[in-house]
Amino acid sequence: MAENSIEDIFGDLDTNLDTIPELVAFVSDGQTHDVALSVSRQLGFAAEVRDGHCQDAMSYLGENPAPKYLLIDLGGDEVTAVTSIFSLITTLPEGTKAIAVGSINDISFYREMLEVGVSDYLLKPVTEKSLLSTFNNIDNADVVYINQHDDIIQSENNKTVVIGARGGIGTSTVAVNLAWLISEQLNIKTALLDMDIEFGTIALALDVEPTRGLREALENPERLDSLFISSTTAKLSETLAVMATEENLTEDVTFSQDGIAILMEALSREYGQLIVDTPRTTVKLRKDIITETDTIVLVTDYNLISLRDTIRIQSIIKSINEECNIIIVANKINNHHLAMPAKEFEKALGAKIDIEIPEDIKLCTKGANNGKPAVAIEPKSKMSKAFNLLAKQITPYQSTQSPKALWRKFIGRE
Repeated sequence: MAENSIEDIFGDLDTNLDTIPELVAFVSDGQTHDVALSVSRQLGFAAEVRDGHCQDAMSYLGENPAPKYLLIDLGGDEVTAVTSIFSLITTLPEGTKAIAVGSINDISFYREMLEVGVSDYLLKPVTEKSLLSTFNNIDNADVVYINQHDDIIQSENNKTVVIGARGGIGTSTVAVNLAWLISEQLNIKTALLDMDIEFGTIALALDVEPTRGLREALENPERLDSLFISSTTAKLSETLAVMATEENLTEDVTFSQDGIAILMEALSREYGQLIVDTPRTTVKLRKDIITETDTIVLVTDYNLISLRDTIRIQSIIKSINEECNIIIVANKINNHHLAMPAKEFEKALGAKIDIEIPEDIKLCTKGANNGKPAVAIEPKSKMSKAFNLLAKQITPYQSTQSPKALWRKFIGRE
């Protein structure tokens, strides 16, 4: 390992490590130093704990390989902290996770840290329990949320549309697993809306009876209220409701954009998160739904046909709703049988794939036979971990509590 001029005032720096340390920490007080060292030993990490802040970390990374985890002391100056950590994050390789500690006790600052790319921010004094929990959350791609229903209020960005680049790509599977994960594991009241009113598979996948409520809601949106929604949705649990139908193939269902807009708005008021499984083939329906959404999960896979249609649908989305956030998900990924290399696909698309969901035929078959999503059957599978990452990107919740009260709950003081 290269020589480093940063002073180790605590006297525990091991300069003769034979391996690259998994954890490198830059701290400014003895208590955080001791906690970092103790936790690294409990987890079996090779670690270096040094005296310093962001600038010292940047100097270190200029001369040494990046570790898996980087623990940074931000101090107590909010303006300096944000600027410094942002500069540091931009230099980190993709595989390095940054954990920040500091004395700024403000929930808005916590959120700002997450936005710039920090995996977690811990308030001093840091405890072994809180740091161990952070490592566990990072490793399992989990997200920390407040789980009391009464504390969660509607976000301005809680309508998510899932649409596939082509048929048979697993769009409904993505919608089902995502909705179940958000509702059951994150304990957030979620509505799952299947807008394929003739050939939708959501109700079948979750073993619930489709209802006539969806058609009625679209044709007569003036009837939409809390009681109507409650009576026309199938309740899978206290936190997950499904609105789906199987309309007669010989009849036309007529509805306007107003009907779709009112329905989506009504569901988003009643539930913390709305997931809409959207057919790609009905032009007017697709356009009306995209107009009303905040986030679009565009599902694709690595082949030439999907590339062509992903480009086309992405272009359509941007022309209809320029402000919405597009998350591109590559589904059914089998690295041994890729029709097109991922890098070539991204280059031709002109955009990065945000999430890759691995193929697990055995698990999906088991789920289909039991009327349950894959994430419910094997929550620790590779597929479930990928869905956890996707949930992290689309679930922007806040609390009705005061920032200080919420912050105290985050750090375990209440």
